Amino acid sequence: MELPGSEIEVNNTTDQVESSESHSTEKDAPAGQSTAGEGAAAGQSTTDEDAVEDAAAGRSPAGEDAAAGQSTAGENAAAGRSTAGYASKFMLAGFLMVLLAVAVRLFNPESPPENTAFNRTETFHRAMKKVEVAFPGQRSELWRRSRIHLERHLQTARPTEPVSLMLTAGRKGEKTLHCLALHLASAVSSALNASSILRIDGANMTGQDSDQVKLDIDTQLRRAFEGDQPVAVIDRFEELPPGSTIIFYRYCDHENAAYKEALLIFTVLLGGEEELPASLGLSAVEEMVDDHLQDKFLSSDQPAAFDMMDLDKFSGLWSRISHLVLPVAAEESIEQRGCV
Repeated sequence: MELPGSEIEVNNTTDQVESSESHSTEKDAPAGQSTAGEGAAAGQSTTDEDAVEDAAAGRSPAGEDAAAGQSTAGENAAAGRSTAGYASKFMLAGFLMVLLAVAVRLFNPESPPENTAFNRTETFHRAMKKVEVAFPGQRSELWRRSRIHLERHLQTARPTEPVSLMLTAGRKGEKTLHCLALHLASAVSSALNASSILRIDGANMTGQDSDQVKLDIDTQLRRAFEGDQPVAVIDRFEELPPGSTIIFYRYCDHENAAYKEALLIFTVLLGGEEELPASLGLSAVEEMVDDHLQDKFLSSDQPAAFDMMDLDKFSGLWSRISHLVLPVAAEESIEQRGCV
């Protein structure tokens, strides 16, 4: 038989134990919460540090790439500006060259040598056709040879020597000789766009002092050739004082001549001939003129002197002025009415 008092004590003891366990459990709960909080805090701290490191690590390569990209872009931009600068300089240089060419063209409007020679030749051809019409009685050889001889000179932009031509006729063709020489000179003068022709008449100087005549001829030729008269006609060459003709060394001395663009046309009247036969060849005509001039210029009764004509001086002069000697036939209309 159990006692009532004992059961009460047991129950009380059990209640105390349960109460103690309950208090213990309640004490452990805050500790667990603290541990969990610390763990959570530690985890969150670790996570935050990792995130910061990851973010920093992520930003670092991106920043380096961005900086590298900006550097490359800057270099490319600088290179582009440099290339553009060079292009601008080249364009400016080209523009200045064009301006220079235009300025040279404006201030020096001369035609190119090829065009100038072509224009001269065309003008000469037109003028020569008119001369042929005005002198229908001349040999075809005269026109052919004179055209070739003079045209060669006109086609040269910068001649290296002057050109000379000698025409001759008998007494019957005196006016025709003079007139044809002027017309040929005019044809060349028009091709050269010259203002006029210089004419020296030897017949008006016969018997005068050789030195004075030589000085006068030199002055006239120099003024003409230095001016706008590159063509000269020396009429009646055989009538000049012999010593005065030495001056033509200066003007007909091939490459050493003073004026290389000049044209000199000499006329010689063969007083001992009525007229020159059409059958006479050019070599025979040249020989006749040579003999006639030696008879006029050389005198055996005078001693040789440096300012006098002698055979050696004459031979040197003849070789310079006799490149082409052409006979002229009398034109009846010109002999009657004169030169037109």
